[in-house]
Amino acid sequence: MIDNIKKRFPVFEKNPDLVFFDTAASALKVDSMINAITECYSYEYANIHRGIYDLSSKLTKRYEDSRLAVSKFIDSPSSKNIIFTKSATEGINLVSSCLSASYLDDGDEVLVTSLEHHANLVPWHLVSKKIKIISANIMPNGELDYKDLLEKITSKTKLLSITHMSNVTGSITKFEEIKTKLKKLNIPILIDGCQYVPHNKLKISDLDPDFYVFSAHKLYGPSGLGILYMKDKWIDKFGPYQGGGSMIKNVETQSSTYLDGYEKFEAGTPPIAQVIGLSSSLDFISNVGLDKIYEFENSLTKYAYDKMKKINDMIIYGDFKNQTSIISFNVKGIHFNDLAVFLDKKNIAIRTGHHCAQPFMKYFNISGNARISFGIYNSREDIDYFIETLDELKNFFKQ
Repeated sequence: MIDNIKKRFPVFEKNPDLVFFDTAASALKVDSMINAITECYSYEYANIHRGIYDLSSKLTKRYEDSRLAVSKFIDSPSSKNIIFTKSATEGINLVSSCLSASYLDDGDEVLVTSLEHHANLVPWHLVSKKIKIISANIMPNGELDYKDLLEKITSKTKLLSITHMSNVTGSITKFEEIKTKLKKLNIPILIDGCQYVPHNKLKISDLDPDFYVFSAHKLYGPSGLGILYMKDKWIDKFGPYQGGGSMIKNVETQSSTYLDGYEKFEAGTPPIAQVIGLSSSLDFISNVGLDKIYEFENSLTKYAYDKMKKINDMIIYGDFKNQTSIISFNVKGIHFNDLAVFLDKKNIAIRTGHHCAQPFMKYFNISGNARISFGIYNSREDIDYFIETLDELKNFFKQ
């Protein structure tokens, strides 16, 4: 099925020669998801949850069925642990805000790492007048320094907020020892799963985080939608993150009371069509099979890595021993932005810059690098063409 998968992505109808190597930023969109959103807006749309007429009640059921689909996709114990936000970034902000209001005390430590996306750093900066942010180091191979991380987990640590998979190197975090120490000290954990979830099976019940966030748009789904998994005890402990319609029990001009459970975090008209679209993209992924997707994308990554290692003046950040789907690199003597412009002229789309991971770049004393990232629609032929174009580029700069 993967061999003919490009036919499912309409962008290739208009641009059949496109080599899209920027899936880590946002995946291309699958036809069934696009159709689901179009049909929702065209034939099914109404506001949900409060309407008792047929159109509203039917779409309300579809919306909540989509929540259940997300729950099953990540093996959550209940759909009531799934909170829809406008982005994974908002999910982290929700947690940081609520923790600051009801859990964190002055001087408490929140542990992060130098691998994090800015979205898992800046929300903690916003509450940093109250807390102290501690950062674990990374290794010269671009992986997390686990020894340093474990040493920095102490009785002062009130939360570990950490990526599941780096958006710079594709390195996958190993949680076994981390979880053992966190459990011993009763420290909660937030995991940023934006890069991991599209590529490999997630079993929340095994990983057992307190909070887990990911994005719809990286799952071949719509933009404007994030997913926050939250354990029951935190749902019960936290007050609302925002106020508005949908999350209230009763409102007077001077006071309000709020719903219990996940509903208190979903103020206002929700991203209805996006949630419907996400459900369709999850069906697509499940039909292909995440095991097949991981095996396929992992083979592409290794194939590209082996070819790139043979190129003179190539600097690769990461060693492929514990990574997938992403390769970051620089070519000596060529600025990464010049590289991207040249590749774009050859219809190859890559990402360059700091990738919202400036602490990582500062560790390697660089301002940024180039990044290729793979999706289900890529092929070895794409990689061969990319390598040929790199050789052409190097020859051009030698002139």
